[in-house]
Amino acid sequence: MIALALVLTLGAFEPEALLPGTPWALRGHTDGIVAIAFSPDGATFASASRDKTVKLWNLKTGEAVRTITGAQGQLSSVAFSADGKRLAIGDVALFVRVVDVATGEQLKAIAHPDAVGELAFSPDGTTLAVAGLGDNGAVYELAKDSKKFEFRGRTARFTADGKTLLVSSANGSFSLLDARTGKARKAVKTPNELPLTTMTASGATIASWTANGIDVRVWNDAGKQVTVLKGPVADLDRRKSRVTSVGLLPDGKRAIVGGGDGLVRLWNIEKAAVEQTWPSETTTLTVSADGVWFAVADSGLVKLWKVP
Repeated sequence: MIALALVLTLGAFEPEALLPGTPWALRGHTDGIVAIAFSPDGATFASASRDKTVKLWNLKTGEAVRTITGAQGQLSSVAFSADGKRLAIGDVALFVRVVDVATGEQLKAIAHPDAVGELAFSPDGTTLAVAGLGDNGAVYELAKDSKKFEFRGRTARFTADGKTLLVSSANGSFSLLDARTGKARKAVKTPNELPLTTMTASGATIASWTANGIDVRVWNDAGKQVTVLKGPVADLDRRKSRVTSVGLLPDGKRAIVGGGDGLVRLWNIEKAAVEQTWPSETTTLTVSADGVWFAVADSGLVKLWKVP
């Protein structure tokens, strides 16, 4: 049902013929976009910008239906609750706000002892994981306004069953934590320092990369490396080959990778081969919950493509 709803809503939006690859386009921010997220039902899209605003977009019309202001510092992350009714907004000023999606009203404020790197609601909506850019993370119980446990990590993702929390740490590892206690079930050392991670909702497939690296490593939930998606090496400037962001399709068989060379690549993980490319400068990207669409933040613009 989610896939059908998303096709119908975005189908009402005309592609932007002036952009390469004719993606759907969301325009309205006055500075670069730093974080984006689809709502779980695909009806709403959130974008956070260096202009210190968060915009909520209606994906039926492509219109910005609400602009949320009041950031204390530079915005860094956004995340929807599983029911789509709340949005968590993080910034580097050690602060997280939880707002009502329908009204934009602030429901809760959380002071965090680190610049916020990534946010994730637990599937039942009772807790919020806050990862810090300085590796200081914590899970907060929202009803009690209290800290449930702390962890070392600057990225954080819950599995769909709410039992596991994936975090990655500056010490060159990622860990699968018991989401109830914070105890590590599995810790995996990666070949690189400062890894970033994402995973499928089931937790069966995990991807890791670094901000200055050109490859994406794919792992299973037992911590075994499955393959490496080898990025292109620029002849003159390695920075142009660096990975900027990664999204996994829900079945874990394909990955979408943004690159510093101005291309977004769709990878077949089993074959470790690129199936398709799109032209776009990419600061971050995200995949819809049903895997039908992906979105790319390109400077002050959001581009949306349908996954082939």
